[in-house]
Amino acid sequence: MASESPEISMSVPTACIVAVGAFVVAILSGMIAENPFGAVLARSLLVMLVFWPLGLILGFVLNRLFREHASNQAAHLVQANHSTDEVAGDVKIVDESTVERDSLGVEVPVASSSEAS
Repeated sequence: MASESPEISMSVPTACIVAVGAFVVAILSGMIAENPFGAVLARSLLVMLVFWPLGLILGFVLNRLFREHASNQAAHLVQANHSTDEVAGDVKIVDESTVERDSLGVEVPVASSSEAS
């Protein structure tokens, strides 16, 4: 049994947001125009039904664009091959237990006898 999470699509939430947004705009436009409430509500529901499929198409497009962008970024990271082994070679660990003060009073680590050779 695979333990992977299912892919989450943004198509349906995008369609719902677009449809509700169109519904709100239609309601507000009808109220500002002082149309009868029944006509405003009927037209707003019709607008919502028309804009839901348009929002679904927009959601599919956005979903595909985001997935392509994510796969391109993953391929770019693999190509760059930022391994932790390369980074670890640049780090030098200083033993802070042996510290002297220089002429200005700043603590300066002193190289131990094993590092000097």
